[in-house]
Amino acid sequence: MNSEFEEKDYEAPLYGELRFGSHRIATPGQVFEGKFGIDAAIEALNPLFWDMFGYYDIPEGVILDDLRWGFVWKRLGKKRKLPNFSTNLLVQAKRPQVLKRSRADLSRYGVTAKYWRFEITPHQQLLLERLSHKIRTRALVVYASAAFDTLDDLYDFTEKQEVVDNSSFVKVEKMTNHSKWNYNRPGTFGVATSEPEFIEDMPFSEMIQLYRKEKNIRDENNSKILSELHNAAVSICHELRENNPIAKHYLRINGRLERISEIFEHKESLDFIGFSLFCNIAKLKWLVI
Repeated sequence: MNSEFEEKDYEAPLYGELRFGSHRIATPGQVFEGKFGIDAAIEALNPLFWDMFGYYDIPEGVILDDLRWGFVWKRLGKKRKLPNFSTNLLVQAKRPQVLKRSRADLSRYGVTAKYWRFEITPHQQLLLERLSHKIRTRALVVYASAAFDTLDDLYDFTEKQEVVDNSSFVKVEKMTNHSKWNYNRPGTFGVATSEPEFIEDMPFSEMIQLYRKEKNIRDENNSKILSELHNAAVSICHELRENNPIAKHYLRINGRLERISEIFEHKESLDFIGFSLFCNIAKLKWLVI
């Protein structure tokens, strides 16, 4: 049985809490979204979220307003200020199913009585795990799902700002060769199936610390980061294009974008729109945090 709420109902308070009071969120609207390919840009500063994935410090990311977007402004007919904060989190929110009775193969891993699960899409999973592997020092790529299933809980946790505290997070690479994520509590604990595999990830704060150290060592500029993100998306899709319809679709549309690349004022614009397009097609939220 599915939860009482839809993914969109869950996403709004989840992303709001990830900002953790920073007020750094960009929701560009339909016209702007159509040009940039993103629904929201968020500064996620919630230390509890990052702590679950082992980060001691919160990652920095890409500052959008440091770049020039002449082509986009021409298409819009006006210029507007972009978010002046950076991105480092790619999230796919999933609607949970609720199950009242645990299976024997899950019970031995501690998933007993009532639990939740969500299913992944194979083509999408393959893209996301390749992306995560290629940009592991650039951004964290995770699935997120509620560890609750009623509207009463959703509204209650939203009011108390406890949606993140009551959510399950799993890195996409942990779901390699699996089709379902099963969990009976919030955090980074659960059982990935088809063949059951218990997963307990490092705390999120430690993951943030690892990211921060790598970022400081590299000390690269935003243009190079954007270029690597876009190139990673294109490379992954070329690798998978033969048997992956999502990869084929992205390459077709990105190819059209590259054929008109001469009209972009700066290559950063092409890279940003190209990677935003990948996130849109792969149904990822590219969060500014």
